[in-house]
Amino acid sequence: MKRTWKIKSGKKKFCCGKKKWKMAWCLTLLTAGMLLLSGCQDEEALENQEAYRQLGINKLEEGSYEEAVEAFQKALDQSPGVVSNVEIDLCYYKATAQYNSGDTKGALATCEALIDYDKKDAKAYFLRGCIYQKEEDKTNAMKNYKEALELNKKDYELYVSTYENLKNAGWEEEADKILDQALKLKAEKPEDYRERGHIYLLQEDYENAQKELDRAINQKDVKALLYMAQVYDAQGNSKQANALYESYISQNKSDVSALVMLGDMQMEAENYSKALEFYEQALKAKNPPNEQQIRRNEIIACEKMLDFTAAKEKMESYLNDYPDDEEAQREYVFLQTR
Repeated sequence: MKRTWKIKSGKKKFCCGKKKWKMAWCLTLLTAGMLLLSGCQDEEALENQEAYRQLGINKLEEGSYEEAVEAFQKALDQSPGVVSNVEIDLCYYKATAQYNSGDTKGALATCEALIDYDKKDAKAYFLRGCIYQKEEDKTNAMKNYKEALELNKKDYELYVSTYENLKNAGWEEEADKILDQALKLKAEKPEDYRERGHIYLLQEDYENAQKELDRAINQKDVKALLYMAQVYDAQGNSKQANALYESYISQNKSDVSALVMLGDMQMEAENYSKALEFYEQALKAKNPPNEQQIRRNEIIACEKMLDFTAAKEKMESYLNDYPDDEEAQREYVFLQTR
């Protein structure tokens, strides 16, 4: 039987997105252009809102975009008419799901409503830039990215996210200029040195990357250990890279992205039992990002260890939560033959 499952990187990526229906609450409220006086949501409404929000996120990760849109709208419906960070965040999610469902017009309208509500909402401009980029509208994409960066001039991470989006779109020249622009900023805090090190890493300038990351690490910026590990990994020193990852994890046991990255490294090194430990630790976190892919990788690790009983049990649990995954269904047929 032909095997189809493959390990996928756990590195977190920005989802740009990753059928037409009415945007009643979000657009009506946000385009009003005013902040209503705060009120108190009853406990049941708050619980329902969080439940629908999480359902929407799960559906977004599964690729069930129309269902995600519906869930996010139901979460918005739980609000008593108060604009808070929760409602704004839900609209970001909704725009992403709308775009992925094929409703580009609706997604752009949601972004427009967010911007009408807050002209300085850099995230809304960034998301709208992503949508234009996916539509291969370079003029409007760059216009919105530049507006987002203008509003958050010192946000190194925003520069990196913009760079990655442009690079993935094949717009290499524009992407490189974004990194050059970021390096013109003056570092003031440990995290600034860390992000500058990250940028040099992306440019494959490992010498300058190490210099900047050393400055961050010397100022007790623990996250810089992650990027330094990547510098060593890129130079082929996997032993030192792994040591740095583990040093980071010892201080940040709940960092899911780092745990998954370590798991992926162990998979590449064919240390499958150790990889499984990292994946299982990552899944202990509350609502871990990209949970579905982590669980897929967990099953693959069991298969690589030839522990088909454990793989089958994990697969049954996985399919119970993600019944529409046809690839997993085929893999389950394979496991039943072992």
